[in-house]
Amino acid sequence: MPVDPQQKGGMVHRFTIFIFFLAIMVGIIVIRLWFLQVVQGKKYEAMASENRIREVRLEAQRGYILDRNGNKLVTNRLALSIFVVPTDYQKLEDKDTEVARLASLIEMQPEDIREKLEGDQVQPHKPVLIKKDVDPGIWFFIRERQSQFPWVQPTELPVRDYNEGDERLAAHVLGYLGEISEEQLQKLKDKGYKAGDIVGTSGVEAYYEDTLRGEDGWISIEVNAKGIPLRQLERVDPTPGKSLVLTLDRDLQREVENALLSGIKLARTHYDRETGTTYQAPAGAAVVLDPRNGEILAMASEPSFDLEKFVGGIDEQEWRELNDPSKHYPLNNRAIVGQYPPGSTFKVITGLAALQEGFTTAFTPFYCNHVFTEGEFKDFPKTCWGSHGRIEFTNGIIQSCDVVFYHLGYLFYQYDRAYPNWENRFQNYARLMGLGSKTGVDLPNEFEGRVPTPQWKKEFNRNNPNPDYQQWYPGDTVNMAVGQGDILLTPLQLANVYAAIANRGPYYRPHLGKEILTWQGETITEIEPERIGDITSPNNPYGLMISPGNIDVVRAALTGVVQRGTAANTFAGFPLGQIPVAGKTGTAEIAGKQPTAWFACYAPAHAPQYVVVVMIEQGGHGGMVAAPVARRILEYLYKLPYSPLLPSGGD
Repeated sequence: MPVDPQQKGGMVHRFTIFIFFLAIMVGIIVIRLWFLQVVQGKKYEAMASENRIREVRLEAQRGYILDRNGNKLVTNRLALSIFVVPTDYQKLEDKDTEVARLASLIEMQPEDIREKLEGDQVQPHKPVLIKKDVDPGIWFFIRERQSQFPWVQPTELPVRDYNEGDERLAAHVLGYLGEISEEQLQKLKDKGYKAGDIVGTSGVEAYYEDTLRGEDGWISIEVNAKGIPLRQLERVDPTPGKSLVLTLDRDLQREVENALLSGIKLARTHYDRETGTTYQAPAGAAVVLDPRNGEILAMASEPSFDLEKFVGGIDEQEWRELNDPSKHYPLNNRAIVGQYPPGSTFKVITGLAALQEGFTTAFTPFYCNHVFTEGEFKDFPKTCWGSHGRIEFTNGIIQSCDVVFYHLGYLFYQYDRAYPNWENRFQNYARLMGLGSKTGVDLPNEFEGRVPTPQWKKEFNRNNPNPDYQQWYPGDTVNMAVGQGDILLTPLQLANVYAAIANRGPYYRPHLGKEILTWQGETITEIEPERIGDITSPNNPYGLMISPGNIDVVRAALTGVVQRGTAANTFAGFPLGQIPVAGKTGTAEIAGKQPTAWFACYAPAHAPQYVVVVMIEQGGHGGMVAAPVARRILEYLYKLPYSPLLPSGGD
C-alpha cells in the first residue's frame, strides 16, 4: 500500500527532532566529560590520590633542657598513644559498638571518647589524641589488627619526660606545653606553625620556643579503600630541636623549694594576735641570684604543680583545679608575677636616697618613742613596731626603726612641694634601682610592679566620686618610705635591688638561659650577661646617682642587721666570721590580709656571690619565717650543717 506523502513527511520530521535531541544529549555528555577530565581532572586526581595515599606527620622531638651542670631536667620519651581522625570516625556504620569496643580495650568510658571526637573544637582531618601511655600489650594488639580497627591510629607520640619523682621541680621555670592558641598562631604562622600544633605555653618552654622546637618530618602511606595501610611510599625524618642549658643548679633548686615549703609550714604554726588565728601562709617565693652576672641559680614558687599532668594535654578537671582561687593559683610564678609591698626591705632605697640628698649621714641621730607626730602627723600619728629611743641612722636600718624612715620620707614630701624640680625625686630613686619596670628576665608574662606618684594616684582614682582619693598626701610618701602603701614589686625585682647594693652599683638582667646546644650536644651560643643599670652612674633618664660611699654606709648597716639586728636570732650560731651575711627583714601590711614576710640578703658580704630573697604571703614577720628560710639556703650553698628553723624578733 503506498505511503501517504503527508504521513511520510511527519515521520521524517519526528526522526529529525529525535536526532537533534540525541545530538544535544551526546553533546552535553561530551562537554561534561571534557569538563571533568580536562578542566577539573587534576582536582579529582588529587582527591583520588588523597583517598589512596595518607600522609602521616612525624613530630620532631623538642630539645632537652639541662641545668648548669649538665643534669637533664626535661627530656623526651615515646608514649604509646591512640589517635583517631574524626572523618574516619564519622564514616563508621555502627559508632556505638565500635567506640564501646575500643573503650573496653583502653579502659576508658565510651562517652569520653565520643566527647573528644564530637566537640565543637574538633578539626575533621586532624588526628585527635584519645589516650596516651596505653598499655603496651593493648597498643600492639590494636596495631597488629588494623583490619579490625581501620579507624584507629596507634602511634608513638614524642612527649616531654621529667625525672621520676621530680615532676614538680622548677615547674614554673621550665613551663609546660599546650595546643597553640589563636593569638600565638597569628604571631607564629609565618614560621610554619599550624592550628593544633603543640608549643611552649609557659616558662622557658615558651620563651625559648624557637630554640627548642625541631622541624617535623612525614611519611606517605598507601592505603586501600578501607583505610588499611598497604605500603610506605616516602619518608622524611624530623630534625630534633636544639637543647637549652639553664643557669639553674638542679640540686640547689630542690633545696630552695624544700626550704620554702618548710618556711610556709613554720609560718602556719605561729599565732597572729591581730586575727586570733595562726598565719595562713598560703603561698611564697624564693630567688637565688648571682649578682655578678644576673644568673638565676634557683627560683621557687609555691603552691606549685605537676608538669607530668600536661603531657599529651591536661584534663579539664585538673585545669579547673589549677585555676581555682581557693587553691591560690598554683600556675602563677610568684617570683615574677607576684606584686607585693616590700615592707622594710625597701628602707635601703629610702636610706640611699636620703644619704645622697644630704638628709642624713651614717651617724645622724633620731628619736623614736614609738610614734611619729611631725607636722601633719600630729593629728594622724604613725607608729613604729618598737620604741627605740635615741637611734642613729645606721642603727635605724639595723633595728628597722620606722620612725627614722617616716622622718626621711616626710622630708622628701616637703622638698617635692617646695621645689618644682624635685617632683617625684624620691620615686625616681626607686626607678634608678630598677623598680616600676620589668627586669627583662627570659620568662613570659613578667609584671613590672608599681612606683606610685601623684599623677598615678590621680589617674588610678579618676572614676572615684570622692576627690580625696585622687589627692597625694604626706602619708603617701611616708608610707612608701617604709615600703608600704601603693608601692609594689616582685621578688625578682627586689633581688636585683640587693644585687646593685652587693655590686656597689651595677646590676644585670636576670636570666635563666646559659647556653644553646645542637641536638648532638655542641655549643652554638653562650648567653652573655647584660648590664641594665648602675646606681653610681648619672647616665639614666632621671639624672640621679648614688655615691659609692653612701652605698658602703648601707652595706655596713645590712651586715649589722644579721649580727645584732632584726635577723640576729635567726643567724645565731652561723659562722658570720668566715661567711659574713648582709640582709634586711621586712613585714608588709596589706589591708584585709595578714602581713607578708620578707627577707633579702647577700653573701659573703665583702665579696658577694649570692643574693637570696624569700617572700611568704600572710606569713607574719620577716625575721620570724622568711629569714630562717634564707639561712637554710645559705647553709646549703656553703655546705654547712642545717640548723633548726628558728625565728628572729622584730620587723
